[in-house]
Amino acid sequence: MKGFSKKTNITLVIVSITLLLLSSILILFSNNLLYIIQDFLETKVFHREFEISKWADTINSLIAFPIFFVIFVDALLFLKFSNKSKIILISVYAFVVFLFIGILATISSDAFIDSDMASELLLAKECHLNHTFWPRNWNYSTEFRLLNTQIFTAPLFIFTSNLHIIKTVSVLLVCLLLPFSLMFLLHELKIKTLWVKLLSALIILSPWSSMMWDYVQFGSYYIPHFAIAFTYLALFIALTYNTLTTKKHRIYLVIFYFFAFTSGLAGIRYILYFQFPLALTVISYAVCELFKNKTEFQIKSFFIEDKPVFYAVIQLLAGGFGYICNVLILRQLYSFSEFFSTKFTNIGEVTLTELFETIVTTFGYRNQVSVFTPSGILNILLYIAIVFFIICLFTFFKVNTDKPRKIFITFVIVMAVFNTFTYVNTEWTGRYMTFVLVFIVPCIALFIDEIKTGTIKRYFTALCFSVVFICSTFITFGKVLSADNKNDHNPVARFLTENNYDFGYATFWNANVLTFLTNDRLHVASLATEKDKSKIKLDSLQFNKWLVPETYFDDRNYSEEIWYMMTVFIRFLNIKIKKHSKIHFN
Repeated sequence: MKGFSKKTNITLVIVSITLLLLSSILILFSNNLLYIIQDFLETKVFHREFEISKWADTINSLIAFPIFFVIFVDALLFLKFSNKSKIILISVYAFVVFLFIGILATISSDAFIDSDMASELLLAKECHLNHTFWPRNWNYSTEFRLLNTQIFTAPLFIFTSNLHIIKTVSVLLVCLLLPFSLMFLLHELKIKTLWVKLLSALIILSPWSSMMWDYVQFGSYYIPHFAIAFTYLALFIALTYNTLTTKKHRIYLVIFYFFAFTSGLAGIRYILYFQFPLALTVISYAVCELFKNKTEFQIKSFFIEDKPVFYAVIQLLAGGFGYICNVLILRQLYSFSEFFSTKFTNIGEVTLTELFETIVTTFGYRNQVSVFTPSGILNILLYIAIVFFIICLFTFFKVNTDKPRKIFITFVIVMAVFNTFTYVNTEWTGRYMTFVLVFIVPCIALFIDEIKTGTIKRYFTALCFSVVFICSTFITFGKVLSADNKNDHNPVARFLTENNYDFGYATFWNANVLTFLTNDRLHVASLATEKDKSKIKLDSLQFNKWLVPETYFDDRNYSEEIWYMMTVFIRFLNIKIKKHSKIHFN
């Protein structure tokens, strides 16, 4: 494809960046525009109250028309730009997305914070107070937080104790793990085109949907899992298939074995997530080659002399040993869940419809929006993108490409099938699918970079996914700006701080979030409740040692006063309190 002239390149880049910045400003003030539109419709059009919430998604989507136009045109003409112009454009987009993440984390933290997210901050505070990243006085949840967000968040308490500032800075720091770990993986997969790597970094940095914003970019606590998985696979490919200097080989080997052991030491999740699928993929390839070449099976040549098989087996054994240490040692020292009681769910409990809906909504699909709005067009483009992705997937295995690339794509398929089966048949939680779905980004990068895949297929795969992911990101930003998910907690937090309460009890989803909203002035211990809240009895409540410090349950007679309560109504919550030095919730 013939490119633009130098003058046209410069002109179009300047125009694109200008329009991008102007349309981004429009998104930034979309919340104000939303209520201006509401006021106009109520006073000038309908002359009655207009329920804006039903139309908020569609209106936000209409506000996104300028940014959609800029992104679509840039993507459509992208191949005609010079390489330098491509890099500049992607870099500006990445800067704007990163800036939005920082701004939204600052101004919308109260709206989107929940007790899970607040728990990460409180753990980091305990790390700072106890001078260790793994404090023993903390009650963990489903896994031991070995290499997680506290590594980045705890040092911030040296400079400030303001939880809101720490949350914003930690969000930005942890988010950077995504593009850097992905770039390392793409480098080891021998993707040499810089703009392809930068585009992939931009996409992985972007919150394509509310699910991604809540649990990845803003929530942060899934990012270390993704970053470790990307880094781990990059190290494996480098050690087994790529040529390294002696020094680099030793460094990579030490880091790889460290991650292999610590992945199991943290719990069963990493073993299921990428260690077992990796071993299964590599060993299966080796077995197929034995049959294909009609080679006699020998233990030494198969498990030791075959470098990929050797490393695949060793990493799985190292992870298994780490998990044994987790069960026999760490569980004696720390409080966290074990998985021996995990059971299979009933067959058909999670339907294919629910699974498909989770996948497409994570990718940015939005329900109940007009077809002719940006969100509606993006829904159509998403379906087209998925079709081209599947076509590229089948084509990829037909072409003669590098073995590490085929191993990686096969691993992604095995990992996706195995983990989806595990989630669907044990403890289904839709957000867990993000662990699988983030791997679509390096796969897209490989399809774009592989010339033998076909120009048309590569172009439309890149075009559709780029437009969907980047434009959906800005629509997500608009939605975040117009939301106030936790407005029912804000008046409670104000009441408590105004009346100088400093300790109390609440169910988990009302506990740590109040500590964040009061900026650590109120400490709230968690109480366990029945699933059926109508059956809650005050005299049967038990402590819930889940994502809280043990100091909340020490011998300070807090537990004796929980039963003496009065009822007061504060806006949206019924709060039972005793006017003492504490307040208690149910």
